[in-house]
Amino acid sequence: MSKHQPEEVRRRQILNAAKQCFIDQGLDSTTMRDVAKEAKLSLGGIYFHFDSKSDIFRAVCDETYGTVLRKWQDKAGDHDSTGGLLRALTTINIKMIEDDPNYFRLALVLNAAAVSEKELQKVKRVHHRSFVEFIEKSLEAAVQSKEFRPHDCLGVAESIVAIFDGFYLRRSINADIHARQSITTALNLIIEALSN
Repeated sequence: MSKHQPEEVRRRQILNAAKQCFIDQGLDSTTMRDVAKEAKLSLGGIYFHFDSKSDIFRAVCDETYGTVLRKWQDKAGDHDSTGGLLRALTTINIKMIEDDPNYFRLALVLNAAAVSEKELQKVKRVHHRSFVEFIEKSLEAAVQSKEFRPHDCLGVAESIVAIFDGFYLRRSINADIHARQSITTALNLIIEALSN
């Protein structure tokens, strides 16, 4: 097995191994033993850091979706307009689609697991809601500043997240998509429809 490493290095090692196992085998089929083997650690080493596979699932979700949200939040201060921010979010998501197909395979596995397990649904809902709220608040600010006309900010925010989710799904199954053109077109149509 491996030599002693700092706790954060071990957690990273375990989460990377778990992600790979989830992508290769699915969440249901992955065992803690599989994660230990992939991480090249003892089973006890895995349990030292995580009490259960559900804890690993939660940590993987927090990291995976938290990374996306942080990228979005980092861009928020860089734009004078909500239209510009939405275009920047589009660029961030397109880059992720183009750069890391495993990210979307993992997202698909995590979403599939949440379909049948109530506890996992709660974890996923929290992350989904954070994406929607981020966009919804941006849209509300645009209405307040008169950049956008009044509209159903929540409905539009959910639609934008659904557009991104749809392209992630299609990318994860290697569908023949033109993500850059399609997502940009969809978001530009939304921005144009809302603009004053």
